[in-house]
Amino acid sequence: MKVFVTGAGGFIGRALLRQLVKQGDEVIALVRKSVFELPKEVRLVYGDILAPDSWKGSVSGCQILYHLAAFVSFDPRQRRQLQLVNAKGTEEVLKAACCSNVATTVVVSSACTLGLSYEKDKLLDETSAADKKLIDHNPYLESKLLQEGEALIASKRQRVVIVNPTTVYGPGDWSLNSGTLIKQVAGSIFLPVPSGGSNTVDVEDVAGGIILAARRGSSGQRYVIGGQNLTFQEIFQVISQAVRRKPIFIPLASAMRFPLSLSAGIFGRLTNSRFITPQIINDMFIFKYYSTELAESCLGFKKRYSFQETIQRALGFYRENNLLTI
Repeated sequence: MKVFVTGAGGFIGRALLRQLVKQGDEVIALVRKSVFELPKEVRLVYGDILAPDSWKGSVSGCQILYHLAAFVSFDPRQRRQLQLVNAKGTEEVLKAACCSNVATTVVVSSACTLGLSYEKDKLLDETSAADKKLIDHNPYLESKLLQEGEALIASKRQRVVIVNPTTVYGPGDWSLNSGTLIKQVAGSIFLPVPSGGSNTVDVEDVAGGIILAARRGSSGQRYVIGGQNLTFQEIFQVISQAVRRKPIFIPLASAMRFPLSLSAGIFGRLTNSRFITPQIINDMFIFKYYSTELAESCLGFKKRYSFQETIQRALGFYRENNLLTI
């Protein structure tokens, strides 16, 4: 099978490349700059999804296109850039796939487009939707919804499947996506613990789910690819056991949401951070709990790794590559 992958140098992209190569696919990967530690069997194409002339000729002859390229930021000041890359970029990718008669395109979105739950026992699924107030305060969420909109429009003329991964952990995380949390737990004496929870999933499980979506997914349908629903207290406990540190957990009541989100807004502006925003803090007091029932029943998806196993695998990677010294 000849396949084309955008966003190949990212956390999930690297894991996907490894699995595609292992199963014998001929892989062409779009990257913006030189990327190390990619499988030697992969043919690299240098370009930008917003400049399709730099890469669209390489899509010719491919049976599957995996679209993972995205810009990640939660800073409202970068709303325009988010819309350009995540929405307009997806439109360009889907046009190229259509022109080259690609049989299937898998668009990798995010579970954040399904919204948030204010009840621990209420699981979100593919029929869930984020409310307008949440969208207005989260430019990344808005851009991913626009991306899904482009995918749904294209699905009327070509086969397009959408996947929605939850919060991803595991080896291959060169940018310390989840490593930052591990480092924080390991280095803290006192650790504030928000009252919400999140769904955690191993990066290899996500990559496997993406491949299953290409094989078995229905056009125009989205599929949640996730693992375990855990409170932040449980997440921090697993990490503390893995790093052999025992910080004193300080539970944060829901009443702390407003003052902490206000502080995050001030701190984010002062440090020019794309990731510390009031909305991110608010989300940690709510439940991002998801159901993977549709992916399990229709795609045959089944997670391989528990969160405990994933953290151990991630730690091994960080230590081996001197990314964390804990």
